[in-house]
Amino acid sequence: MTEAVTTGMSLVLPRARALTDALVAPAAGGVAAEELRVLREQLAGDLAALVEELPPGERLRLDSFRFALAREHPERLTSVDAPFVFSPALCRRAVGLSAVARCVRRWSPSPAVAVSEVLAAGAEDGDGSDPTSRPPWWAAWYGSLGRGARAMVEAEAVTWATQVWTALEWDRLAPAPLVGGGDDWWDCPGTRAMTLRGQADVRVRTGGRPALLVVGGGVPAADWRGALGFPALVCALARGERSVPARVVGLWPSSGQVRILAVDTGALVDTATAVVCAVATLVDARIEAHATRVG
Repeated sequence: MTEAVTTGMSLVLPRARALTDALVAPAAGGVAAEELRVLREQLAGDLAALVEELPPGERLRLDSFRFALAREHPERLTSVDAPFVFSPALCRRAVGLSAVARCVRRWSPSPAVAVSEVLAAGAEDGDGSDPTSRPPWWAAWYGSLGRGARAMVEAEAVTWATQVWTALEWDRLAPAPLVGGGDDWWDCPGTRAMTLRGQADVRVRTGGRPALLVVGGGVPAADWRGALGFPALVCALARGERSVPARVVGLWPSSGQVRILAVDTGALVDTATAVVCAVATLVDARIEAHATRVG
């Protein structure tokens, strides 16, 4: 049985010490290569069979947002693929992660200063004056904003970065943690129509295995195990058994809540089952939307 520990940050002081203890605790158990191989093959077969029902030419990319939406608000799935609209809330994680990374490297003295530096660099890169630079995805939009809107973007990012920066005792994380970094991508074998994308905000090493910190908004979902299991599953599928996370720590700063999921074979199997159900729901929504368009 998967060991799952629930911790309320508001009840544990000092908070940063308790959360750091939870993140770097010794890893217990693991997932055998054969167990992961069987799980990967079963999941690939189930997903490939489901996406065969998609309308011609369509693909599915399942990330944490779509995974949660399919499980909690399936009635909203028809609008999932509406045109992307920029907003301060959507940019705060990207800017905040860059700011926290600067603080970890001691390039900036505080999250507020780091956010200001990240935004200034992004605006400069996004103005098109240097054709060799690769500006962040939000840079051109941020550069087009007026002073008031820029202040809103900065305020959102400073709040997010400060919450993450004060949540951990960073000096205790050795080797140096990876803040942000590349997402994990797993293309389902046997089909070009299904991809899983996993994200983590901070990755550390403990006992030779990674441990993930994932920052959420609002309050944890009732079935928070699936939310934390999803990035662990995608990491395992994409990187192999040696990179199966020891645990995933979920932090919901605005509500002061923490959830901890120990990752073992049972946790991965449960999450894979939830992924299949979510994809089935997404496929049904795509079929319904397609029928509405052509009907």
